[in-house]
Amino acid sequence: MKRIKTLDFIAILLITGGITLLDFDNLSFQDNLNAYIQLTFGALVMIYVLYRRGQASRKDS
Repeated sequence: MKRIKTLDFIAILLITGGITLLDFDNLSFQDNLNAYIQLTFGALVMIYVLYRRGQASRKDS
């Protein structure tokens, strides 16, 4: 079974929390600022994790 690393888990938590806080009836930026911030940071952390995995797999080959 594959281990989930700390950054992976943090990205999952941020994205999940952002989606949970999002008010789907009113998607304006001002009313959902915290949700959008969490979604943005979660996406950035996930992009960083995927980039690092790609670099590691290239190094192994």
